[in-house]
Amino acid sequence: MKFGFVPALGTPTDKDGLFCENSYRLQIERMIDAGAKALLSMGSMGKQAFLTSGECVKVAECAVSAAKGRVPVYVGAMDNSIARACERVRSMEHIALDAFVLTTPYYEIDTDEQVMKYFRSVAAATKHGVILYDLPGVTKYKINYGMLCQLRRDIPNLIGIKSADLNMLRKVRLNPDFDGFEIFYSGLDSFDVVYPWGLGYVLDGMPTCTPKNTERLITCMDNGDKAGAAEALNNIIYFRDLMLECDLWPAYTAAMNMLGFEGSHAPDWAIDSSDETVEVLRQGLIKIGEI
Repeated sequence: MKFGFVPALGTPTDKDGLFCENSYRLQIERMIDAGAKALLSMGSMGKQAFLTSGECVKVAECAVSAAKGRVPVYVGAMDNSIARACERVRSMEHIALDAFVLTTPYYEIDTDEQVMKYFRSVAAATKHGVILYDLPGVTKYKINYGMLCQLRRDIPNLIGIKSADLNMLRKVRLNPDFDGFEIFYSGLDSFDVVYPWGLGYVLDGMPTCTPKNTERLITCMDNGDKAGAAEALNNIIYFRDLMLECDLWPAYTAAMNMLGFEGSHAPDWAIDSSDETVEVLRQGLIKIGEI
């Protein structure tokens, strides 16, 4: 793949928690039109942790079907035990996806050895590739460089990592043992700075609700237009921070709905944004040129 962006797709569901397939397909088309180099289905912003097992299978099947082989499809299979994660993986093993994405267990874990046992065991349960997702802000456990080096030796189907840890990722890029290993950078705020280093792809949920600015960001970076890239990224960060101020999950749903992607993109416990908040978000999208 040429370097660029990989969107963490939002997963739309109806009031009963059932998957909204047409909305998802529309979102995937918009992301591919904007230049996505791959798709992450059911990452942390894709509600994987909040969907029923049956709906997870439907979402993954739809993502692969909608992509039509145009870009790789990665699918989240995070959980809190080897048994539960393996159950998720096996339920989707029949799908022609490119890799499963795994965080560390996010309820309670104590040592590096436990984390590595978890990753080795789940990876062994699939014929597909595996991508590690370093998300310590949520899981409360950090994947470090030493662990990654060991796992690279132990897991034949380990193909990449998503992380915002620049120190670790720079070491990975300089280490010949990681030739062919994919890096997905999740430090959105500094992506225009690190992109020229050759670290890889930006993987984040924001491209789904800022497709115009994301497309411009990558185009400007490819053309060496640093000022244009910075402006586009500033717009994306502005809107992300606005959503955080307005309560991220319901704000994300409101934004996606305004862009034409129906359904709830939030967990079922989220409370809908007020009309006043929706208007604030609408003005934000207008300000950055998305609508």
